[in-house]
Amino acid sequence: MWQEKTEKKSIAEQSEMIDLSFSVNCKELPYDHAYELSSEIINLIPDIVNDKRNAIQTLHGPMSGNGWVRADGENIFLSKRAKLCLRVNKLQVDKIRNIEGKKIKLFGNDLSIGKSKTKVFLVVRDLFCRFVSCQEDLPEDIFLEQVQKELGAHNVHINKALCGQSKRIIFGDETLHTRSLMIADLSKEESIRLQEEGVGGQRLYGCGIFLPHKSIDAVSNFKED
Repeated sequence: MWQEKTEKKSIAEQSEMIDLSFSVNCKELPYDHAYELSSEIINLIPDIVNDKRNAIQTLHGPMSGNGWVRADGENIFLSKRAKLCLRVNKLQVDKIRNIEGKKIKLFGNDLSIGKSKTKVFLVVRDLFCRFVSCQEDLPEDIFLEQVQKELGAHNVHINKALCGQSKRIIFGDETLHTRSLMIADLSKEESIRLQEEGVGGQRLYGCGIFLPHKSIDAVSNFKED
């Protein structure tokens, strides 16, 4: 008898979701471009709406810092290192990759979509979200209660959370109100689950997407056993 030993997958590798990043070629875009960008991507790959966890991030230039604090400006200038990042179900990766080589027009600028790479989630204690959609002028304590309730349904238990800036995002003919949010001191399982599930609505328009926060914990020893 000869049996090969099956290598155990990490927590991140076991996730149904994965990050898919595309190189892009575009000179500049308005900071507030989520609605237009996402609408064009959805037109290219309508099936992306079939999983509510799927998400499309906005593009960020060199002034976007770590995403928690950035200088507001009318336009962002995109370097050759800029990436179009989508968070998608692994079963849809091959179909979504069909946008490689496509070109879209945003605010009079051509945006060419290049090759893609996949990346599993990082297992970190602290995660942040640039935009969580919410009601306008919602008190912070009520906002956090709503987030806590939603995430509790996914077995993500919040011990430490910090609200940041409120932002208004142009959403077609309407305005979308958002808050930034950091959630800290997560367990390894909760970290992956939060990145999988996100929070709130409008995931395909850049909202509710959690990313590793650039803190000491994000680069320190928080490895799987």
